[in-house]
Amino acid sequence: MPGASQVAEANDAHALVELLLKDGWQVGPDGMDVVRRGKVTAQQLRDPDVFYATGLAFLRHHQYDEAAAAFAAAIEVDDKHYPSWRGLIWVRTLQEKFDTALVQVMRLGKGMPTSELNGTDETEVVETIRMLGRLFGFYEGPRSGDVSSALVQRARDAITPALVGKRQVEFDNNFQDVTTLFTASTSEQQDAKDDALQKEQMQKMQTEQEIAIRRKQIEIDKQQASDRIDQLRSDWAQEQQKFDQAEAPLNVSIGQLEAQQRVIRRELSLLVDDIFRLNEELNKTKEPTRRDRLQREIFRLERLVNNYERDLTLVQAEGRRLTSGRDVLRTRRLQTQQQFEAEIKQNNDRKQDLDRAEKRVDLEARRNNRPAVGNTAKVRVLSAKASSLRTYADFPLEVERLTLLGK
Repeated sequence: MPGASQVAEANDAHALVELLLKDGWQVGPDGMDVVRRGKVTAQQLRDPDVFYATGLAFLRHHQYDEAAAAFAAAIEVDDKHYPSWRGLIWVRTLQEKFDTALVQVMRLGKGMPTSELNGTDETEVVETIRMLGRLFGFYEGPRSGDVSSALVQRARDAITPALVGKRQVEFDNNFQDVTTLFTASTSEQQDAKDDALQKEQMQKMQTEQEIAIRRKQIEIDKQQASDRIDQLRSDWAQEQQKFDQAEAPLNVSIGQLEAQQRVIRRELSLLVDDIFRLNEELNKTKEPTRRDRLQREIFRLERLVNNYERDLTLVQAEGRRLTSGRDVLRTRRLQTQQQFEAEIKQNNDRKQDLDRAEKRVDLEARRNNRPAVGNTAKVRVLSAKASSLRTYADFPLEVERLTLLGK
């Protein structure tokens, strides 16, 4: 595994710290592997700086619980290892485990010296006091609604004995810095929200006007469609009347011709029967005079048959002509009816589309009538920034790394 041999060789605290803060600092699986192996070695060495370096490396890789565990391990070895206290309390605050963070503050407060020290010891205490000032400003300002005020007060009481001399000044200054920054952030957020609200309200007013115009236009279009449907139905009724009037004489004439055909066919049938009867009689009669009379009668009847057949042909031809004309008229009637029905359907479809459009406008109006909230992306970003720990007390990860490497 990458880094395994290096970790095995780093059997002293200084070498392991360098390995963790250099090779383990590389983002990615190789660096993470170095840190995890270094953690095992750190537990064997039991050196607070090694534990602290392990915590910094885990913090670099955003492994917050493991970072907190490493800082806590350093404190177990040396309860005066203030960098680890700062790291532990900051990580728990970042994780929004505020109660846990405040309990650690109380533990820290009980062990802090109540008088000023000399040299680097006092420097570490003051640095811790500065961070506590910013954290309490954070607890009591941006996140006051998320943190138990009673627990905050108990934590304050725990560190108060250590706030002597310059420490009190540093605590107050850092607390005030956070308060000032929070006030500025809140003001910026409120200004952005007010601006967004104003713009949103103006947009709503404009949208309301546009909706009113669209509603009016939909109303006009619906009325026009209804009027057109009524007009089309009225026009079709008139057209039907015209077609009925045009077809009526044709129906009468065709009916008369059909009656004539029936009469002619009946007469033809009678004549044919008479001719058949006379032919039978002619075949039976031998007497010349009688035969001559029968033949003349048959001839006369046959001429009548021819005349009737000619008349029937003429009547049938006229009937076909009139029927054809009526068929043409009925075809025109059907086509005209289909045209009217198609346009009526088109206008009915238009009305349905307008009804749906009206419902969409109503929905848009209801949405537009909702109160303006001014919740723009900028406002959300500013809100997140105003409540973020990193805005007020970011952990100086790179500074701590370089400081530890410089020891």
